[in-house]
Amino acid sequence: MRRAEVSRAGFILFAVLIVGAAAVLRLAGLSQYPPGPHYDEAVNLLVARSIAFGGARPFPILEAYQGREVLYFYLNAPLLTLIHDSMFPFHLTNAFSGVITTAAGIALGRAMFPGRRGVVIGLAVGAMIAVSFPLLWLQRQAFRAVTLPLMQSLALVCLWRGLRAHGSPGRLGVGWLVAGGVLAGAALYTYNSSRLFPVWLAVGGAALLVLDRQRWRVRIRQGAAFFAALVLTALPMAMYAAQRPDIFFNRLEEVTQPGQSISLVQSLILHARMFFIEGDPYLRYNIPGRPYFTLPEGVLMLVGMGAAAWRLTRSRAAPPLEKAAYVLALLAPLMVLPSVISVGGLPPSHMRSSGMIPLIFVLIGVGYDAVVRRLARSKVGIGITGIVLFVVIGAVGVGRDYFTWAGRADVYYETDADLAAAGEWARTQQSPGELLYVAARDRGHPTVMIANLADVAWIGTDSLVWPPPGTHALAVFPRSAPPQPEWAGWLEPGRVGGIPIAPDERPAFDAFRLDGDAPPAALLDGAVPAARTESLMLTAFSAQPVASGGSLTVIMAWRVVAVPAVGDLTPLIELENADGFVIARVEPYLTETNRWRVGEHLVLRAILNVPPGTLPGDYAVRAAWVARAADQYQTYQLEQGAPGGIWAQLGTVTVMAPTQPFTAGDLPVALPLDAVPGSGQAAASPTLIGLEPLPGMVRPGESLPLVTHWSAGATPVGADARVGYRILLGTETLWDGAFHPAPAEWGALGAFTRRERLTIPREFPAGSAALTLEIDGSRIALGNLNVQGVARIFDAPPVEQSLEAVFGEAIRLHGYTVRADAQRLQIVLVWQAVREMQHDYTVFVHLLDVDERIIAQIDQMPVNGRYPTTVWAAGEYIVDPYDFPTIAYHSIRVGLYLPQTGVRLLVNDQHFSQQRDNIVIGANMSGQ
Repeated sequence: MRRAEVSRAGFILFAVLIVGAAAVLRLAGLSQYPPGPHYDEAVNLLVARSIAFGGARPFPILEAYQGREVLYFYLNAPLLTLIHDSMFPFHLTNAFSGVITTAAGIALGRAMFPGRRGVVIGLAVGAMIAVSFPLLWLQRQAFRAVTLPLMQSLALVCLWRGLRAHGSPGRLGVGWLVAGGVLAGAALYTYNSSRLFPVWLAVGGAALLVLDRQRWRVRIRQGAAFFAALVLTALPMAMYAAQRPDIFFNRLEEVTQPGQSISLVQSLILHARMFFIEGDPYLRYNIPGRPYFTLPEGVLMLVGMGAAAWRLTRSRAAPPLEKAAYVLALLAPLMVLPSVISVGGLPPSHMRSSGMIPLIFVLIGVGYDAVVRRLARSKVGIGITGIVLFVVIGAVGVGRDYFTWAGRADVYYETDADLAAAGEWARTQQSPGELLYVAARDRGHPTVMIANLADVAWIGTDSLVWPPPGTHALAVFPRSAPPQPEWAGWLEPGRVGGIPIAPDERPAFDAFRLDGDAPPAALLDGAVPAARTESLMLTAFSAQPVASGGSLTVIMAWRVVAVPAVGDLTPLIELENADGFVIARVEPYLTETNRWRVGEHLVLRAILNVPPGTLPGDYAVRAAWVARAADQYQTYQLEQGAPGGIWAQLGTVTVMAPTQPFTAGDLPVALPLDAVPGSGQAAASPTLIGLEPLPGMVRPGESLPLVTHWSAGATPVGADARVGYRILLGTETLWDGAFHPAPAEWGALGAFTRRERLTIPREFPAGSAALTLEIDGSRIALGNLNVQGVARIFDAPPVEQSLEAVFGEAIRLHGYTVRADAQRLQIVLVWQAVREMQHDYTVFVHLLDVDERIIAQIDQMPVNGRYPTTVWAAGEYIVDPYDFPTIAYHSIRVGLYLPQTGVRLLVNDQHFSQQRDNIVIGANMSGQ
């Protein structure tokens, strides 16, 4: 009896020492390390604040931020009121979660295995958890994933205590089993990876039924108690998943998209290496490449797998419950599956692999016990002594590694500590009435938002805002979002000193004071085309010549003339050739545009990648502004305030010859062709190497976009040489003239791309026709086009209101009909082509309020963009519907414009004494 008591006391003593070591490692220097907080950690504080102080009750998933399980938020919300409204309570939560997980790991190993084996395995599990670098890292941060191993450890301890209770007369261990089921169900509210845990438990339960067939009735009753508690606890989450699968699976779908990307097989290989060869590559989450286990731990894991498999299949002495423990331990490595399938998230991820805890450490404990038994013949004291030495040496080593990692300058910036420092500094340095601009890669960055700054305006890595006249601003640029070189000189006179120093002994961020009454002269450059929308006016534009295949930097300054009504007003910047081909396009990201101030200057730096092979010449830079969610474009205003189109040409840029000739392999060819010049083609003619896909169908009168890729060949020709070039559809010639570029340019280009628009004759018959090109007499087949017949209406359709207004002496608005119900407002315009047209015009339909302000608009080519005006035949009628959500309006304004220039067609109507560029219909027939 005395020996058993001493053994029990000794076990408790060693367990306390292990848990104490875990506590020291997790609590030491917690207020200083880790650096940060990172974006996701700051989000956790913002959400917990909304629960603690704002009355928010997200359950069972917070739908913002890609969907997040809520248990972690509810654990921390009370601590914000009891301890402090800061990140520190979160670090305490994680640290104590780590301590409890360590203790639970010891208890689990002791409960799973009988006698001395349980003592050694339990202490070994606790020791491994206590000095694990991935767990030490996680349990000092403020990530939700820490709650998954905590809940799983506690659930498994309760489960095993309940399962072992069957040996006592009349006891099934129902209390322990119900507690375990509740904890297992609660694990589903922790982290995305938890969704595999119930499946894992079900497999283990099935194995126990098979292994313990003699007591299957007892096991059925125990399983019913456990899984009933699990199901009831998880029921709200299951119901939510059924009702909102988009949110429930949102994050899973995001990380399983192979965007970056690797294959599933590659991911499996990486995860096999993760255990003790090479692990998580991200500096923010790991010492890059450090495996999850050290080499000795990895070897013990392999030994444990062998020992568990042997005792499961060969040992008759092992009781069924112990064998069930081996089954679950052997399944533990498979719990990295959530990380394996995250091929879009650059696996392996130690955090997404947290579902394998604690049983992966049980597997290592089994391996340790097997080695000790082989060497010491069941002398438990030798095994415990080894564990103590491991804890001491491991704690010193892992503590050194962690604090070395946490003190690195690159970790400081990777964990957004520069943004955190900027937020705290700005909170004390911002003067009363001074505006605050903060640059960040993620505008609205939570790491800054947790500092509770007043009225922050966000600027990105490629934007700058200058304050309006009569105001001053403080602009802060962290190292992760420095000011661009193009405007660094504008900021330098206002540089602020006394910035906190980062671990690399540099200022953690830059700060500048801006005077709204003294904007840089470059922002007020008057030599730019007039481009003004209802919200913005272009005040400066610059773009330097760029070589073909290079990156074009465009700098624009826009003055805010009216605050936009939407928060997602987005600029669209395009580079176009003379035929209207979009060569390059970019959509700079902006946010909170409804918080702009009148008089502010918005400076945008847009990078347009000019494709290799683009021909030298002058190209137009055009811009549009669109409210993204509503898909509503702002209309430009022409001279004297007249409305224009939705695109404006800001300027031109010259594309020069490449710095060195392109090869055929440099060009992005979608459909390669092995086009060998025929006998009739001159030796110096270029070779067609491919083209972009042809449209599946064209209609008479439509333009046919043709993009072909060419290799110049090596034979030089004189500058005055002329190469003949024809394009035919069937026997109809679509283009005939000299090939461009001229032979004198071929050598500098090497390989190049032609982009051209051809017009299908209106009288071309319906059917399939071959598209061919001839170059210097050689004919090359490009494919077949399906020319579709057009069903035309030549009898006037009925309309609610007749008008007979003629636009540009080419298009008559015959009349219109307005239909409305509770969901939809439909405006049906009926046009008639007065004559055939050579341009595709865009129709605008504006809903106006009583003050003639636009409250909704649609700009598109007729019939939802499917029937351009170049297809119309003289005399035909076109029924053109426009659908709006039902909205109160006063009148409707209609007109047409050329999208390339924004110039509107003038309208002649019997109701007006002078020409106008629009007609107002509906409630107000005044024509205003």
